[in-house]
Amino acid sequence: MAVFDNAQVEQQQELQTQQQRLSAQQMLVVNLLQLSTQEMEDRVRTEILDNPALEEGSADERPIDDTADDSGDDDITDELEGDSMGTTADADTEFDDDNDNSSDYRTGSETTPREEIPIDAGISFFDLLKEQLGEQPLTDKQQAIGLFLVGSLDDDGWLRKSIHEIVEVLAFKADIDTTADEVEGVLHVIQQFDPAGVGARNLQECLLLQLNRNEIQRTECEDQQDNKPTSQQSSTARRILTECFDDFAAKRWDRIPDTLGISKEDTDAALTELTRLNPHPGSSLSEMVGKGMQQLVPDFVMDSEGDEAVPVLNNGGLPALRISSEFREMLAAQSKNGTPAQREAAKFLQQKIDSAQGFIQAVRQREQTLNAVMRAIVDIQKDFFQTGDEETLKPMILQDVETASGYDISTISRVSNTKYIQTRFGIFPLKYFFSNKRVKVGGEESETYINLNDVLKELKALVDGEDKSNPLTDDKLATLLNEKGFNVARRTVAKYREALSIPIAKMRRQ
Repeated sequence: MAVFDNAQVEQQQELQTQQQRLSAQQMLVVNLLQLSTQEMEDRVRTEILDNPALEEGSADERPIDDTADDSGDDDITDELEGDSMGTTADADTEFDDDNDNSSDYRTGSETTPREEIPIDAGISFFDLLKEQLGEQPLTDKQQAIGLFLVGSLDDDGWLRKSIHEIVEVLAFKADIDTTADEVEGVLHVIQQFDPAGVGARNLQECLLLQLNRNEIQRTECEDQQDNKPTSQQSSTARRILTECFDDFAAKRWDRIPDTLGISKEDTDAALTELTRLNPHPGSSLSEMVGKGMQQLVPDFVMDSEGDEAVPVLNNGGLPALRISSEFREMLAAQSKNGTPAQREAAKFLQQKIDSAQGFIQAVRQREQTLNAVMRAIVDIQKDFFQTGDEETLKPMILQDVETASGYDISTISRVSNTKYIQTRFGIFPLKYFFSNKRVKVGGEESETYINLNDVLKELKALVDGEDKSNPLTDDKLATLLNEKGFNVARRTVAKYREALSIPIAKMRRQ
């Protein structure tokens, strides 16, 4: 009997520890929250095409929901995450067909028109590669893989993700089932694009791609110019990269002639050709074409109300939404009849209307959440938004914004990961304003947070002021940073150094 009681107690405990599953409406809110302004515009227009009950209307014919509460009381994302994150909030997800505010919604929170946001008109680095990708004889699946690869390139034009990682991300996020060989094949196509060297995964591959391009151009050009590298120079340069790359990268160039069994003159000629190559093909275009100047639509724009700077959600490209009046009339007509076919038709119409209302509610929820989180960030970093001086940036982590906004940490993370804000000082990713590094004093962790930008600035200052004949190693840099109060490990220093495009100590030696 006692065994039965214990089993019954264990079963009850299992039932009590089950967590709430996400509803379809909650998942919709989460998905919309992660989208950028451009992605959100595409998502809204796709929804209008897919659901005939949802239609685009004139913004002037429908009022804004002035009664909407921005405080986060109906934060669906907080409710769905409350069980796992320890945060709870009430959410009203019921929809009333007679409630105009829930079925008709104008995106955007401003009642008066603002000036158009100035966007760079030059073609972006991404668009340049995308255009070349579209000219290739690839299948739709290969085009999708290529588009993902192009979007994964960094500012140097390099692919830092591994092929295995890309295969997993494509399957998880893009629902594309592919193989490493298929991704590798599409990458090889991209590596033939301009500028030469784009799509490389490391310095060696980047330089070899450019050598290959130069060789092709040399053989295709009948009237070579005197300053064109000869076939022998290219061959020697290739041998240096494939057989002596470590010595080349570390500038141990005096070892190369003996290793390859060639003269110093031939080595110098090949090295001259190699030094003309660009290890950063992504920055080889003009500043207006480079990825750093690529076309970017900010998600927020700093506006002013008197002397106060106020963030405004950029919803200029989003269409206004409403429930189709024809669908309402059709539902009313079908509901009055009682045949099985008519009841089935009424059920279909009601499902489409409910889906449209749910989408409109999710769009409203997204706007309220974005506005509340952005206002909290601006309040914390008020000095920076007034002056533009990065020295005024305060140490800030997700918990700080959680306290100021009332939203869950995971919600704040989704908002800050993909969003940008335009200020009179430039366009900044929201992640720019966060730092999660702690300073340790006396061996114990302090409650004071330091800004990551401070660490990067100090690291750059140390490298700029070093003795170039004996440059600082990562170990030494870590020691000096720790002495200045920045508790970072050597591995962390290496990561930050790479982020600043600072080569290793051997490469900096002069």
